[in-house]
Amino acid sequence: MVLSMPSPYKHPSTGVYWLKQRVPARLLAVAKGKSVTVTVDGMPCTVKLGDYIKVSLRTKTIAEAKQRANEAEAEFNRIWLSFENGPVKLTLKQITALAGEMYHAISAALEDDPGEAALWAQRRRERAEVGAKLKVSPAAALMIRPPSLEARLGSWVDGALKQHHLTVTPETYQRLLVEFDRAVGDVATLLERRSRGDYSPDAVAQRFPPVEIEQRVAAPKAAKAVGGDDPTTLTGLLAHKQRTQSKKDDTFDKYRGCLKNFIAFVGHEEVGRITKDDVRRWRDALIKRGLAKKTINDQYLTSLKVALNHGVKEFDLPTNVAANIRDERDAPAPTGSKGYSAEQAKTILQATFRGSSKNLEIPYQRALFWVPWICAYTGLRVTEVTQFRGRHLREENGIPYLLITPDDGSTKGKNAWTTGIHAHLIELGLLDMFRAIGDGPAFYTPYPEGTDLKSLSNHRAKSAGDKIADWVTDELGIAAPGDRPSHAWRHAFTTLSRTYKMDKEARDYMLGSRSQTDAREGYGDWSPEVVDAEINKLPRFDVEASDWRPSLELVPPRPLKSDLPPRRPLRVRKLRAKSA
Repeated sequence: MVLSMPSPYKHPSTGVYWLKQRVPARLLAVAKGKSVTVTVDGMPCTVKLGDYIKVSLRTKTIAEAKQRANEAEAEFNRIWLSFENGPVKLTLKQITALAGEMYHAISAALEDDPGEAALWAQRRRERAEVGAKLKVSPAAALMIRPPSLEARLGSWVDGALKQHHLTVTPETYQRLLVEFDRAVGDVATLLERRSRGDYSPDAVAQRFPPVEIEQRVAAPKAAKAVGGDDPTTLTGLLAHKQRTQSKKDDTFDKYRGCLKNFIAFVGHEEVGRITKDDVRRWRDALIKRGLAKKTINDQYLTSLKVALNHGVKEFDLPTNVAANIRDERDAPAPTGSKGYSAEQAKTILQATFRGSSKNLEIPYQRALFWVPWICAYTGLRVTEVTQFRGRHLREENGIPYLLITPDDGSTKGKNAWTTGIHAHLIELGLLDMFRAIGDGPAFYTPYPEGTDLKSLSNHRAKSAGDKIADWVTDELGIAAPGDRPSHAWRHAFTTLSRTYKMDKEARDYMLGSRSQTDAREGYGDWSPEVVDAEINKLPRFDVEASDWRPSLELVPPRPLKSDLPPRRPLRVRKLRAKSA
């Protein structure tokens, strides 16, 4: 959907460069007369659409003008997508992120000199009184808020939607009002503290995630060849590669997610029209977003290269224009440990004996207790633990061990391996727990018998891992190294394995990350005696244990969503869609 783009032109009177593009003909009827927001050099400006969209590039230097023109062109494309897509439904995470932008804007503007504490305390009390009234209002159950809330916060919500070129459903708009209202309460509390001279770190700000909203693009036209896969499009090439080559479905799902970002950026997915400049501008935009070098190279750029390379090899695409483009920045200097410190590990493990303050489902309660302990003593990836089923607790010559297998769900390289069970885990009752649960899963609600767990793209075990991460960061208040609360155990385990001279080959085998270059590491077997001896080289975590353990109650299987009968839609009053 990218249009031919003229070069920046200089205003004859001021000498400032401007950029102008024709509104796509198919969108002219719906877009003409609408106001949109375009950000140039970090400064948002409101533009009214006519036959063209035109913005000042705020510079008299041609080099700067060309760079800003590229950024403005990408915004133009997102604007056209917003009109093409119509109202969208945002997730709670995306809504909270938008509310966070308002929170950060207000706090940045006022916290240095917030005024009188009494003023902010009064505002906080007024908001609490309104909230109490809403709880007893029948309208609150439908998330329909009184006009006063929209009157107070509608301009903030509308401004955020315009800045991100979004048109949202009525339900999303109401949820935005609610979360913006919550953020206003949080910022009032912060400014009250600041006005009393309390400038301690703002922990509340951490609850707002970064804004990550990618506009979807229209589905590609009907397939032209190769069994329904259109080789002239990125999605067609990737679909054909998936059908004809052996890679995990999860890998292709990640590729598709990254390609959607690229398609939204350039405005189309026709492989013949993609240029090296498109790829270079995309890489620069990803860097500007603050993504890590490894993420850009190994996920985003690799996804594009994989699709284009398939076109080169199988469909006579002349060249892979992304082939040599990488993020070549120096890696950032280390800022701390990659894994939990001894103190952090002890805090988390001690907290497992208290459980969560939230009313979690029984499998999640078990996960919060047992998974941190298992990860601490094995270094396994969190989903390899949360998807584990009791039938793969094995014993040989009186020595118990865990069989990690793709039969339970996705594993690295679709491999299977065994790992020893530390004596401390046995004393805590791990074996008793698995035996009480039986052959099924302990940490997620079981699927119906016969479900192919290897083919699931969104395994329920992932939700258990998310619950644990939220518990560590939100309830325990521990900032995990690398912002990866469960993966930090893998680093901590590796550090301990070096300290206590664990055999490297045995350790890598039990971690499921054996060398791909030394074929000899694939020879022979690993007996239970060997993995047991190696895992028990690690010392015990010095934690004061209690007798409390989460429930061993079994939960019945729950069918896949596709197996459930359709739900009758709720009859609610239809609201007018709010638009950017």
